[in-house]
Amino acid sequence: MYLYRKRLYKYVFIVFAMVVVLFSFLVFINYTKIFAGLGYKTLNPKQEITVEVKPKVEQVDYNSTLRIINKDGLKLKFSTGSDGELWHDLSTDTFYNTVTKLKTTRVIVDNEMIKKNSPVDKTDGVSFDDNNFIMEFKGEKTFDVTNNKNYTIKIENVSKHSGKIEIFVENT
Repeated sequence: MYLYRKRLYKYVFIVFAMVVVLFSFLVFINYTKIFAGLGYKTLNPKQEITVEVKPKVEQVDYNSTLRIINKDGLKLKFSTGSDGELWHDLSTDTFYNTVTKLKTTRVIVDNEMIKKNSPVDKTDGVSFDDNNFIMEFKGEKTFDVTNNKNYTIKIENVSKHSGKIEIFVENT
């Protein structure tokens, strides 16, 4: 009886070791596919991601935001396909107009809110390409993308290196 238990434990140990080795091998080979569900996506140069904005227009007060976490400081080009676009960066409360190529910030002077237009500066990490908005940043940015209809936003990596980003569209 003792010999039978000893063999059983030996076989259980061998099967357990084989399962562990097989699982380790799968994780090593396919780690990007296994962990892709965590939200971060690797974006190669000239690769683009399309996200859909579906506002809840049946509500009285609806809002849509685009939140991007750019871990590696990629230079991203945003476009929706419409001619004139106004991008509102909620992180800095700055508006970027693709037609006039100006940025608008809100400034409080003597307890009054004044809109101040200024040209886009290279230190902002912002530029324009035709009617597309290009922004280079590292970290997190949130944009107000509220509209009264469904539409798509294309986000393209225009930098020369790959990097990880995470994108959320929140329709409330």
